[in-house]
Amino acid sequence: MKIVFPTDGSDASVTTLQHLLPRLRWFAEAPTLAVVSVHFPLPYARAVAWAGKEAVHRYYEEETNVALDRACDELSRAGVAFERAMRIGEPAQEIVQFAAECNADLIAMGTRGQGALSAMLLGSVAQKVLATSTVPVLIVQ
Repeated sequence: MKIVFPTDGSDASVTTLQHLLPRLRWFAEAPTLAVVSVHFPLPYARAVAWAGKEAVHRYYEEETNVALDRACDELSRAGVAFERAMRIGEPAQEIVQFAAECNADLIAMGTRGQGALSAMLLGSVAQKVLATSTVPVLIVQ
């Protein structure tokens, strides 16, 4: 079984993972987690050209490491097998696409607990993933 766990490195994300870990025993075989961090692309092509593709790639890698390290440390301590991944793009779309590409059986993610009005006006990554994924989604709030 493969579970995609999107994270931004926030406290809310780590709390979600801490709620998920004890429930991994529910599965007949120990699942593998694919921990993924998604970053919006730099908004200006000129910024990429000015900084250079290599510098931009290093920036994304550094930001990804910051976002993934806390979750990966938790998984290591728990003895759970995992892989790390980085994606660039619109978060919900990239999470759904990543789950499909790696043949995930489940996407497990948290929500920051936005109020109903702000979630309705702004939308949330969790809502968009839930609405567009063909893979089952577990939302922890």
